[in-house]
Amino acid sequence: MFQEGKGKNKNITVYLNNKQLDQVTKMKYSGIILDHNFRFNEHIQYTAERCGILIHSLARAARMMWGIKYPAMDTIYKGAIITLLTYGAPVWVEAVNDE
Repeated sequence: MFQEGKGKNKNITVYLNNKQLDQVTKMKYSGIILDHNFRFNEHIQYTAERCGILIHSLARAARMMWGIKYPAMDTIYKGAIITLLTYGAPVWVEAVNDE
């Protein structure tokens, strides 16, 4: 049932198992952050921040005297950072192209 309002801001009441679901402006589904306009800017920003933290930690570990050797760093980069950056790309890649 739609509630009265002007413009695009329409509220809809949805029930699941006789419980009303809250209407939100964003949600995380299968690791991808979706907003109410199906834009992925927030997902891309969140992913970039997580990768930045990982890259900083990796760089710090590599600087130490006993540091991580290149093969281990390469494995971590490919296994963690690239995986984070590309997760769900078929879903959100068009948002990057539209900006």
